[in-house]
Amino acid sequence: MQHKKNVALIIALLALASISQSNNIASVIMADLVRAFPAASPTAIQYVMQMGMIGAFPISLSVGFLTRKFRIKSMLLTGAACIVIGGTIPLFAHTQLAILYVCAFIVGAGQGFMLPLITTLIMRHFEGRRQHTLLGLNTTFSTGVSTLLLLVAGPLAVKGWVNIFYLYLMAVPVFLIALLCLPNSELTPPAPAGAAKKVPVPVKGWIQCVLVVLMFVCYVTFPLNVSLYVSAEHLGDATVSGLAMSITTVVGAGVGVIFQPLIRRVKLYVGTLAAFFGFAGMLAVTLFHGVTFVYLSAALIGVFFGAQIIGGSYVVGRLCAPDQIAPTLSISMSFMTLGVILSPILINALTALWGGLGSKGAFTTSAALFGIILVLQIIWNTYLTKTCPEPAPETGPAA
Repeated sequence: MQHKKNVALIIALLALASISQSNNIASVIMADLVRAFPAASPTAIQYVMQMGMIGAFPISLSVGFLTRKFRIKSMLLTGAACIVIGGTIPLFAHTQLAILYVCAFIVGAGQGFMLPLITTLIMRHFEGRRQHTLLGLNTTFSTGVSTLLLLVAGPLAVKGWVNIFYLYLMAVPVFLIALLCLPNSELTPPAPAGAAKKVPVPVKGWIQCVLVVLMFVCYVTFPLNVSLYVSAEHLGDATVSGLAMSITTVVGAGVGVIFQPLIRRVKLYVGTLAAFFGFAGMLAVTLFHGVTFVYLSAALIGVFFGAQIIGGSYVVGRLCAPDQIAPTLSISMSFMTLGVILSPILINALTALWGGLGSKGAFTTSAALFGIILVLQIIWNTYLTKTCPEPAPETGPAA
């Protein structure tokens, strides 16, 4: 009976993971939106995608508190419903940027429930190798399905950018699967009265979170600008940018598949590995011209994305005590979203400061920042390796 419950839970978690990055669909229509709203600034256009992250931020930040008030199943179902509602409204109302902002915000709020709560359920219900495998599969499904959506979104956008919003209907069967398969988990009990107060996030956790912000400020420059870059450089239409984003997500999914052997080799240097590939990806699209190098950059940045998403959870597990993992994961994922929100503001401002222009200038700025972050990660990961003990080897079968 317990095995059947675990199978049903795994099916629900992977189904939910498949829509946890659906906001990425908007990355293929940035150039189309420039043409549809010619009076809007580039930053205003980019915020059609960024509003999703703004919607996700307060939700993911407060998930730890919300689990004491609401059941995880109810919150995940709410998240799936938000993705359906926010994703399909533009099919009927899409003549103003404000409408697209509101819809993206709703979708983002739905996604805000997904990543921290899926990870929480994995940490709560599974242990050992199975836990690590599911963390990898979580990344694989979220990025793999995102890849398929982006591959379909490109050709759909060529026929009319509004068509991409039909893809959000896939959240309907996901909602039904979650409704049937998720357990009615209990509320997280509050700490007993008189219990000693504990620092929910250790100092090392806050440092890790700051690095996450910086990494994602740089990373999101690519999905925000690839469509604009392809259009400005006359390299193709939405099909090219859609394929580029698909490459990023499928490579990220591949990193999730090989997580176990990868983490055995790089261990706490997973942040250094991620930063190196992020730096290489931005450098490739900055120094070289042509569709081939756009795709190469997409692949390199995909390694960054996969290594950082799943590796970040591994690092938190290593540097935190057991009772600190959940709040630190919540803060870390919220800071990831914060980096995405801040990216166009900071990158565009820094690019203008040194006289850079357009998407090419934004890529150059992000490459420079990634280089600085790479050095910081080497220092930080070396420190963690010396101060965070290796986990004890498993002596029994995988849970």
